[in-house]
Amino acid sequence: MNVVSARPAKSPLFQRAGRVAVAFLVFAAILATLSFTATAAPQTSTLVTRGKIRDAWVQDLRTKQLEPILKFYAPDAAFLQPSGERLTGSAALRTLFVTIMSTFNSDLTLHSQNLEASGDLAYDSGDFQESLTAIATGAKINSKGSYILIFKRQPNGSWLIVQQVFTGTPPAGT
Repeated sequence: MNVVSARPAKSPLFQRAGRVAVAFLVFAAILATLSFTATAAPQTSTLVTRGKIRDAWVQDLRTKQLEPILKFYAPDAAFLQPSGERLTGSAALRTLFVTIMSTFNSDLTLHSQNLEASGDLAYDSGDFQESLTAIATGAKINSKGSYILIFKRQPNGSWLIVQQVFTGTPPAGT
């Protein structure tokens, strides 16, 4: 008894096309992995740098380092206070920080929730807690809320703060 196979025999051309398709898929998977690795490294580096800037900014505020803290800002940066007041530009920021540093000792803690970057922009968003001690009286003022720092890569490759926002209820006496 002869049984005829219902499946046609594969031609050499068909077998070769299958191998080419598999090789192409393997090559595409390797390229995708390399592409992800190449873009992930600069993204990670950018985020680490933003986190270091944030931490240095907090330290400079605590230790009342006026000039170093001002160097974190673009010349036209805007600082939005919890009261909603917008301060824009180097002179306004200088006045703000001189006033803060001469009136209070700050114990500020930032808890980053999101730190993202895309192209020449990056942001750091989270919650803050601050205890201000009035230099003149020793009175403590506690506040908490949310913050966002928006950074922009400058033509020289450095990152500067272009927008900074603190939200929450402004503590009494500030």
